[in-house]
Amino acid sequence: MKNTKLVFHFFLILFIVSCSNDIDSVLDENTVENQEIIEDEESVDDEVIDEEEIEEEDSEDNVAITEEDFFNYVYKGETVSIDNWTGQKVENTLSITASGSDGNSINLLFNTFGDQGKISSYSTTDFDFPSSGNFAYFTSNFFTFELVNIDEVNKKVEVQFSGKLYEDEYDIESASHEVEGSFIASYVETEPSIANLGAYAQIDGESWYETGSFQTGGFVSGSDITLHQLSDNEHLISIMINHEETEEGTFIFNADSSVNSVALSRYDVITHEFVSYECSGTLIITAKEVGPQLTLLKGKFSLTGIDNTDSTTTEVTDGTFSIVYANY
Repeated sequence: MKNTKLVFHFFLILFIVSCSNDIDSVLDENTVENQEIIEDEESVDDEVIDEEEIEEEDSEDNVAITEEDFFNYVYKGETVSIDNWTGQKVENTLSITASGSDGNSINLLFNTFGDQGKISSYSTTDFDFPSSGNFAYFTSNFFTFELVNIDEVNKKVEVQFSGKLYEDEYDIESASHEVEGSFIASYVETEPSIANLGAYAQIDGESWYETGSFQTGGFVSGSDITLHQLSDNEHLISIMINHEETEEGTFIFNADSSVNSVALSRYDVITHEFVSYECSGTLIITAKEVGPQLTLLKGKFSLTGIDNTDSTTTEVTDGTFSIVYANY
């Protein structure tokens, strides 16, 4: 799947940590942080929105490192002497960042359900250091992440991780290196400006939580928009709308529907392509709030998908979403 990808890293809620809870104000101000555009040679016409880092909390809000806390990190077989780490929790999403005295750093995004988001290695001091990330699709198949424990009373989290990070996280054949580590880290909790962003569904009875998303289309007036929702497992859920035509209401869709519909696909680890399902179901748009450049869309969905490769059936139920997307 090679397209211009607008990646809202890990639920899109880590980018909004200001004190305001006024949705209209956020939309009017177009406050979108922690986003990243990935472009390739096949599609360069879409609007580019740069990634911004998670805002740091004021020093008085930081949780002090305790004697129980530690951070072990091995990069390319060499132990990194970690001398600083911080943690932040926004609703069900956590971000842990650790840095060594030489600038060698790692950031881990994950949720309280144990699903991994983007994991990145980089340097804060060496511009020649290759920034890398876990593979973008079906991440749990390519990188081992275990949420050992989360203590929400004392605000501590314990994690173990290991695997490859890729210099091009969308290319499984790109240069990569091994990392591994473990930690117990304290974290500070912050409130988002827009609560409960993200997507959730039951896929064949198993809970599926969005861990990242990207938008394709919609940068030309009147064109359709596809809002892709990723988890760390094989499944991708895509919501197809049209900014001008999609309004609140109930829509019945089938495999021939191109808008006001939901599609299911899965990542094939052999072909490294997404396999589409023939889908039919119901999409309910419960709210649409339009700002100058951003729109907040909320809804529910359910569908039945038939795998095009083997005709097996997958049921998606209890689907919900609250998504911010870029207008054309």
